[in-house]
Amino acid sequence: MSDIKQISYPEPNKVFTEKKSLKKYLKYLLFFGPGAIVASLTIGQGQLILGPQIGAWAGFSLLWLITLNVGSYIIAYVSCRFTMLSGIGIMDLFAIKTKKGWLNWIYIIIMLIFIPIFTATIMTSLGQALNWIFGFGHYLIWGIVFCVIAGIVVVIGRFKLFEISHSIFILVLAVGAIISVLTVIIINNIDIMEIIPNFFTIGQNVPQEFPAWVTSNPDYSSVTKTSIPLYMLAYLGTLTITIITTIGYLGWIKVKKWGIFKDQKDPEDFSNKCFESFKKQGRIDYLPDKSSEIKKSRFLLKPIKIDLVLAFIIVSIVSAAYMIAGAVLLGPAEQLPSDAKLVQEQLIIFEHLGGWLKPLFQISVVFALFGTVYAGFEAATRMLYETSKNLSKRIRGFEYKRFMLYVFMYILVFSIPLAIRMAIDPNFSVLFLLSITLLFIGVIGVIIYGIGVIVISQTVLPTEYRLKTFGILLSIIALIFMSIPLIFLFN
Repeated sequence: MSDIKQISYPEPNKVFTEKKSLKKYLKYLLFFGPGAIVASLTIGQGQLILGPQIGAWAGFSLLWLITLNVGSYIIAYVSCRFTMLSGIGIMDLFAIKTKKGWLNWIYIIIMLIFIPIFTATIMTSLGQALNWIFGFGHYLIWGIVFCVIAGIVVVIGRFKLFEISHSIFILVLAVGAIISVLTVIIINNIDIMEIIPNFFTIGQNVPQEFPAWVTSNPDYSSVTKTSIPLYMLAYLGTLTITIITTIGYLGWIKVKKWGIFKDQKDPEDFSNKCFESFKKQGRIDYLPDKSSEIKKSRFLLKPIKIDLVLAFIIVSIVSAAYMIAGAVLLGPAEQLPSDAKLVQEQLIIFEHLGGWLKPLFQISVVFALFGTVYAGFEAATRMLYETSKNLSKRIRGFEYKRFMLYVFMYILVFSIPLAIRMAIDPNFSVLFLLSITLLFIGVIGVIIYGIGVIVISQTVLPTEYRLKTFGILLSIIALIFMSIPLIFLFN
């Protein structure tokens, strides 16, 4: 592999240098790609199950968890910023900056343990939804078959198709959620000012216990097995860009040819050259130091800013919609999604608006859960590949689709027996397992990753490309936001 010489940044997309106009900002929507995958993966179990459930027993008081989620997007931006400026993946640096790549190994172990658990819970809820919609067959058969279909489509499909399909998923979900919540608010004559302040009362009004109607109902025993602080952390974990999608994003940047990769014929090969140069020199010495080039680099970062902002807005709107609907409709009806009926019991949200909306709810459910599986296979594979490729020469030599096939087979081998165990053993709570999984991949893992990303960004990048004071402050706030619910777990 030849050494990389000092480079000049590629010219940014012309739309970023155009004069301000409505047409210009509409063109920005064309940069919404990986963010649609992030949103599709995010809007699944949490928004359809945990969100309405928390709304039912906590009312509007925990809406501030949605606000905290901005912390994960800031961490994701700092991570992607580093790679788009330097060409080097964060996980590549972790592999050589930590002793024997211990941080990479921790993430790989977390993935190998929790991804089959997450997949098994998705099989359960997706299967229940499909069985409910079609009215025949065992729900587990439905769940397994559709998860296998999703995996096969990902393995044989192209990334462009992947992006477009998830953009459609998100459109259906967003429309369904917005229609439902607006109608719920209007019909029930809810004062909007009863809702909005709860997005900003961070750390306040946390329920100390479940309402009596929850604890006294034996049908909800699976709900009360999980503590309120763990529910809060799990829900935050559903909202975040988890370690799966955050690290997977590093691969999508290269596929999209964003930032430093813009004019590269083979972004992966170019990234490897950048990494080899760093290992040889012990520093990044190939980036330009001219002010004009630094200015150009800032324009090259705009696609990721647009993509992440749009993803955050969509996820936040849909999440708020389902939590508010749960507070207004499920709570007064003393109704909760339980292990037995994770999805069906929420139909009250749509039936309250009119029977004709039931198909919209069913379509939204299937799109959400199928989209989670579909996006999850791709994101999990990207994450594992980015994390392990510089730990093993053998893995680095794998063709990506081959590596994806191995991951797909691993997930199925372990998740299907686990899903069967959940179906036959009532002591295996789907909600509890989901909460533990989301705690690790969506909160704790993201906090550890965020700390590492900030340190790498401020010590490895040349001085002129490092975060300025405002960026550092924002990054610290992001870590604090992600850590706040942990305080309640240990109280």
